[in-house]
Amino acid sequence: QPQQLPHTLTSLTRATAMMNKVSTLLLLLLSAATCSAFTTTSSSTTRMPFTTSPSPISSTSSNTKLNMMNEVVDITSTTSMMLAETEAWVYPLKNVLDPALNLLSFAMLCRVVISWYPTVNVNELPYNIVVWPTEPLLRLIRGTVPPAFGVDITPIVYLGIFTFFHEILLGQQGLLTMKIKYGI
Repeated sequence: QPQQLPHTLTSLTRATAMMNKVSTLLLLLLSAATCSAFTTTSSSTTRMPFTTSPSPISSTSSNTKLNMMNEVVDITSTTSMMLAETEAWVYPLKNVLDPALNLLSFAMLCRVVISWYPTVNVNELPYNIVVWPTEPLLRLIRGTVPPAFGVDITPIVYLGIFTFFHEILLGQQGLLTMKIKYGI
């Protein structure tokens, strides 16, 4: 049994080395597949060979894997990223709207929670930090949106509005996101 331990460690080392190479290959294939939607091919090809440390795996198997990895590198190195030209106003608008809409949504969510406790004095800390900035907005539509079952639902209306605008403008397929990615 003591003689099997080094053999087991050697097998484990081989398996670890094999898994590292396979994971590298899968990562490169995934990278190539992901980039292919946003790339164009160029006429020059650059071969970028991988360097590996000696491993306990046989050299023919290792050379085959290196050739496969070089082919993946050829695929990724023969393409160049084409990013869309974005107008100057898009990034600053995104950088302002994203935190502003998130902050307003969070403030309205806090107002929803505060409305569950009608006996809380909203003019004391920490409640006034949320109540004072949001009260002017809520006062605008409070007369048109009646309370539901004795609970003020105007913060929920604003929460929906802010979340909707955040998704439409800055979501995965939002207008500003598409403008940045594709120049639409």
